[in-house]
Amino acid sequence: MDARRLGHSGLKISQIGIGTWINFSSVEENHRSLIASAMKENIFHFDTADLYGAMPGWSEELLGKTLKDIRRSSYVLATKVCTKVGEMPNDKGLSRKHIMESCDRSLRRLQTDYIDIYYCHRFDPETSLHETMDAFSTLKKQGKILYAGISMWKADQIKEFCELAKEYKVQVIANQLLYNVLQRPSKEVLEVCEQYGVGLVPYSPLAQGLLSGKYMNGLPESSRGAKPYRNKWILKLLEDDQLKVGMQQFHKICNEANIPLIAAAYGWLLSQPNVSGTVSGFSSKEQLDELLSYSFELSENVIHELNEISYQIK
Repeated sequence: MDARRLGHSGLKISQIGIGTWINFSSVEENHRSLIASAMKENIFHFDTADLYGAMPGWSEELLGKTLKDIRRSSYVLATKVCTKVGEMPNDKGLSRKHIMESCDRSLRRLQTDYIDIYYCHRFDPETSLHETMDAFSTLKKQGKILYAGISMWKADQIKEFCELAKEYKVQVIANQLLYNVLQRPSKEVLEVCEQYGVGLVPYSPLAQGLLSGKYMNGLPESSRGAKPYRNKWILKLLEDDQLKVGMQQFHKICNEANIPLIAAAYGWLLSQPNVSGTVSGFSSKEQLDELLSYSFELSENVIHELNEISYQIK
């Protein structure tokens, strides 16, 4: 697995990253096997958040247990702060208090001294960006974080944050965002990230499975979409007429070019400007092995056709 520079920083991440939002197994043997297999294939970027798991902190704790015996310098670790993790007023947001306390909790759960990429999981309209950036600057000076990132922010918010980062000498190097053939970020977001050297780290490269082919004929019983506590996102996507048409066009192009659907989805995403690497959830080592069996190299003609699908969906 190739590695790419993340934005204009010197940090490199693997083109495929392991995410721990939904599919990260609760069975210790399973996720140890998954991460061991990933490291063997030079997949060394692991992404989590203080919110992820059956309860806040759960995924961080599992990931920490799994990574604790692996040489720390051999992998890149990312986590996030902002979303609600408790019932008290300060258990969310990007205030200095919440950032400092949340970072310390994440470090303990992850069993590490530092976090490579610390994301603002969402934008906090109640806290000034000066306060947020000041907290990130303190964490950097303390050696608890190396770089800052943002996730799902608007273009003007990213611009202001990156301008402040210069003043506070904090590097904002990553934007983790929803990005796939069917769901494209705004032109403004892509442009401001390019302008400030912020690398793109897309999540949901298969559009919650729509690009995998599994939902062409409804909801398979074994799929995540068929599970009542997980299917709200997938059902919403399947009700969107533009996305359904795009999904059908995507399948048609792949079938005509004799390209596996999953290979085309990842290959297209990795061909897009400023994309450093993706984040994906894997429920088993076998799922990862299947992905790694594909080539992500696509012809210019196929990339062009898939671009046409992506640009036409509003």
